[in-house]
Amino acid sequence: MGSDLSKSATDMHKTIDKAADAAQPIVDRMASSAHAGVDKVSGALSGVTGRVDEKTRQLTDAYKNFAETGRDYVRTSPATSILVALGVGYTLSKLLGRRN
Repeated sequence: MGSDLSKSATDMHKTIDKAADAAQPIVDRMASSAHAGVDKVSGALSGVTGRVDEKTRQLTDAYKNFAETGRDYVRTSPATSILVALGVGYTLSKLLGRRN
């Protein structure tokens, strides 16, 4: 009985080793696919990040240009600027006052 048990254990070890050897190529392919997927996502995110950075820079430049143009307009036409500000303020107060 002891030798049968020992033989069964040896057979089980051999079976486990065969299964592990057979599974290794599948595991390697899965790992390669996972690495390729991560690289693809990383590359896509890198491209998106670059585009977002460029758009942020463009928006910042546009805002600075708009602010400078507004300051110049107020300096050259202060009376008109005050009248426009009063008109916008009045309109906003009427629009927002209707909510109550």
